[in-house]
Amino acid sequence: MCTDSSTECAKSWGFRTHEPEAVVELNLDPSVRRSLADAVTRVLEESVADSSAGLRGSLARGTSDPYSDIDVFWELPDAQFHDAIDDLSEILASVGPIESIRADPLLQNSDKRRLIFVQFADLPLYWRVDIEVFAASIERDDDYDLDNLDARGDRWSLTHSALANGVAALKSLLRGDPERAHESLRSAYARINQPIPEGSALDQIAELAEIVGGIDLEQAELVRRLQLHCEAARAAIESKHLAGESKGFTRKAGPTGPGAA
Repeated sequence: MCTDSSTECAKSWGFRTHEPEAVVELNLDPSVRRSLADAVTRVLEESVADSSAGLRGSLARGTSDPYSDIDVFWELPDAQFHDAIDDLSEILASVGPIESIRADPLLQNSDKRRLIFVQFADLPLYWRVDIEVFAASIERDDDYDLDNLDARGDRWSLTHSALANGVAALKSLLRGDPERAHESLRSAYARINQPIPEGSALDQIAELAEIVGGIDLEQAELVRRLQLHCEAARAAIESKHLAGESKGFTRKAGPTGPGAA
């Protein structure tokens, strides 16, 4: 666990503080991501007695790629569940500076389960930390409260969610999956009630950032970061084209439709 200031912790995990353009040269070193994941699980366990935390998803299975996010579970004694949720921002600040922290609206009012999305500042947007929080009594039941309307909340930014869909689209493009990228873009534009413009998927992601930046000033930092990630992805994809490894990523505009964040 990092015991110094948040800025010093950030440096120790590879955060680039006070270097706003550095993210264009993305550091996708998996050892940095693993260090971040280990730090998150460690501080979660240490913050609440008798709690347990660990990896889920591709990192746990050993199937991750450079763009994989960090999926974590945190199991808590029932009596500590609500206090731990309330303290989560402060707990994670000991790992590094937090850019955003959001709760999945499907479980925002659940008494025993939450899904929290955490973006640490100055690290790749691809490496969002998704924390599944469980009260011990439900034994990590992934179906708990999914059908409970009383568990749902309405504290959710559609513009932030649209930008998150843009990040997902970039990941899919970099993985060579333009169809999945287009599905993420359909969801993104639906969230802001806009038609998908003509052009390549990369152009559509760049345009998404421009539109959101014009309608929600609170998302200015995420807009800026998505634009820089888009530039880096464009360079990477063009490099693949030159090497004869890419299939091309241009797609005609299509109708918008509903989609998940």
